[in-house]
Amino acid sequence: MSTGLQAVAAADPVRFGVLSIAPPARVHAKWQPFVNHVAARLGRSVNLVVPRGFGRMEEAAANGEVDFFYINSHVFYRLKQAGHARGVAQMQNIDGSITSRSEIFVRGDSGITDIGQLKGRTIAFVSPMGAGGYLAPRAYLRRLGIGVGEDTREVFTRNLSTSIHKVLLGDIDAASMCGVNFRLMGEKVATGELTVIAVSDEYPENLIAARPALDPALIERFRDIVVHMEDDARGAQVLAALRSMKVQRFLPYDPAVEAVTRQLLEQAEPGS
Repeated sequence: MSTGLQAVAAADPVRFGVLSIAPPARVHAKWQPFVNHVAARLGRSVNLVVPRGFGRMEEAAANGEVDFFYINSHVFYRLKQAGHARGVAQMQNIDGSITSRSEIFVRGDSGITDIGQLKGRTIAFVSPMGAGGYLAPRAYLRRLGIGVGEDTREVFTRNLSTSIHKVLLGDIDAASMCGVNFRLMGEKVATGELTVIAVSDEYPENLIAARPALDPALIERFRDIVVHMEDDARGAQVLAALRSMKVQRFLPYDPAVEAVTRQLLEQAEPGS
């Protein structure tokens, strides 16, 4: 086994971080079965850690406070560029894809029928570090000549249902979120009064990453466990419980998808 920072001592728990806009208690309720399953297959303790916000997750990854972490593709790209992350497993969503698209929606009676009418309006996004909740729709709008925060006003709700409700109530003119999430939210919130007026380009789905200094053998073992979860009854049950978060299964990470995020960033932040 590697020594020093190259490995987690066998007696130490593996720390699995989840970056989420949801309250910590809800994150624990959703992810603890996953953590328990991995721990049982790994044969060692796995602790669930919930850093709050990108800055805290970056700090945790840089300081070795998390070993593996579930993050969106935008956050991963930033962390990898800073040398704090390497890809392990890619989430495949419930549509069977490792990519998704964001949808921009308005009230059906708002009179807004195309994105050109969003100039001078207020648009709600989920989080400034979101992939589907901000980066993809921002890049799409800028590609079509609408500068978010310049031609439009932007607000961040940090909550999917809040974005929907604010549009329904007329507090804001439009909102954007992942199309799969929008559909899933429709199972909980009446969205019949809303109309989708635009769909962004594709962006990569969430993924599991690891801190680069981790023992490669541990990373490989962790990857093997999560990509084969659907192959046994207990693992399939755990995955089914993650459906509300779009998760269908995990696949080995393919670095090629990083090019998609890089292109979105170039479109969203020209000159950066």
